[in-house]
Amino acid sequence: KLYSIGKTLEGRDLWTMELTNQETGPGDEKPGIWIDGNTHSSEPTGTNVCLKTIWYLTSNYGKDEQVTEIMDNRVVYVLPRVNPDGAEIFLTKPYHYTSGGIPNPDFKDGEGHYEEDVNGNGYSAFMRWIDPNGDYKKSKKDPRLMIKREAEDTLERDGPFYKVLREGLFLKWKPGKEITMAPRMFLGGSNRNFPAYWAPGGLPLGGSGPFPLWEREPRAISDFWAAHPNLSGMHTYHTSGGLILREANAHPDKWFQEVGCEEDLEVYKVLGAIGEELTEYPCISIFDEFTFEDDRPFRRGCATSFFYEQLGAFVFSTELWDWPWMIGLPHFRDRGGVDFDWARLSEDEQLNELKWIDENYPEGFLDWTLFEHPQLGPVEIGGVERKYTRRNPPPGKWLEYEVDKCLMFGIRHATLLPLVRITDHKVEKVAMGVYKVSAQVANTGFMSTNVTKMAVKIKVAKPVIAEIKLPEGTELVTGHEKVNLGHLEGRSAKLLLPRVIGEDVVDKTRSSVEWVIKTEKPVEVTIEARCPRAGTDRKKVTLQ
Repeated sequence: KLYSIGKTLEGRDLWTMELTNQETGPGDEKPGIWIDGNTHSSEPTGTNVCLKTIWYLTSNYGKDEQVTEIMDNRVVYVLPRVNPDGAEIFLTKPYHYTSGGIPNPDFKDGEGHYEEDVNGNGYSAFMRWIDPNGDYKKSKKDPRLMIKREAEDTLERDGPFYKVLREGLFLKWKPGKEITMAPRMFLGGSNRNFPAYWAPGGLPLGGSGPFPLWEREPRAISDFWAAHPNLSGMHTYHTSGGLILREANAHPDKWFQEVGCEEDLEVYKVLGAIGEELTEYPCISIFDEFTFEDDRPFRRGCATSFFYEQLGAFVFSTELWDWPWMIGLPHFRDRGGVDFDWARLSEDEQLNELKWIDENYPEGFLDWTLFEHPQLGPVEIGGVERKYTRRNPPPGKWLEYEVDKCLMFGIRHATLLPLVRITDHKVEKVAMGVYKVSAQVANTGFMSTNVTKMAVKIKVAKPVIAEIKLPEGTELVTGHEKVNLGHLEGRSAKLLLPRVIGEDVVDKTRSSVEWVIKTEKPVEVTIEARCPRAGTDRKKVTLQ
């Protein structure tokens, strides 16, 4: 099914695909997982992962055992583009920083430098101009490369020197005045507008927007989750860096034990290991290893906190495309983690970047060309085009390479969702017209039916219900039509320590229920076991 879950400020639909085999039951009766991409406008690679996920699941049904099992017994919801307004600007205009595509009313009244395609070639690259006090000089190994001048460089020996700035113009320009940055042209971007830890004041110490869910996109997604209690897992695809982010965003890992959710951390590690195996990217705690200096103490209004701490779902945010690794640097942890700084690359490391671009995506470097800047005078415009080098893989084989190695993470997560099944049932005649109906209900999935301990803690996980549905003319003698079986564990419950009493391992993955029914004629009754996060199963039995 394809449907829109909402509209953006500019009226674009938030198209969402529901993937399941409708012949085995509607999607809302199956455990579900959510996959999305392109939350940030400059990260369209995530859209491609989502689109190929849709293709993979639909194309391989009936051919691949894993895909067939998912489509028959689970449901996958895919929103390929969370931020259509911002993405439209990024994909059709030269701008790199388009946020949520919401025009900033304060932009025109501001002052300072802003990004713009000054020479009209369709790109926004860099500008360089000669200045005896400039911080840069041309590399002697490759004059296309601008490198930092050394402390003891002199104009006579090492010049000329240059000022280097992103291509753009200036609001309220005054020659000789200190260069400052203008206000952002666009606002929004969704991933800091969720309710969890949102605070006023704006980024970085507060959330984005005047209040939580002010932006239409996060509001639509939140409303969809509220209307679909079968959802319990989320994968959101971003760029870049080559890493997989897991909760907690606002706490160190020891917090899981402090709040009684240590089992969730163990499941996070199991799922994260699958992601690491597929992508070769490290799976890391956001708080412990991905909190940048300007985000401290932690990010506010963040999606991962909202979906785990307030909706009780397992959430992963994959930062696609490890550009530093592509040009010969180590992976995330080994290159310094959040302390890695592009400004500290050596000349040879920067030359490796140019070499990779020359060999793989020549369009990724724009030759320096003279241009008469309307405010600065004569400048040269050129340099690395960042959209499809540093930010996203270039179109073609490298985009396909990145998509193919990452799309299976969410799919394999889906196979581990809980699954309620009636594994045994029988009818016994106990007297004339009186029958005992019994059933065993089991969770055959890896995760418990509550999925996370957090979901139990915040009371969003509904229990397993066993119900017998009787036709007219029958009487329930003993038992209740609806029986609350609580939560049924999955194999994930044994990740910490086995629960052992004497020599017996306590099995809480299943539960039994029985009813005594009176009827004067043969009838068919239905046994139903259901749990929003673990699906619905039905069996029909005849009393005769």
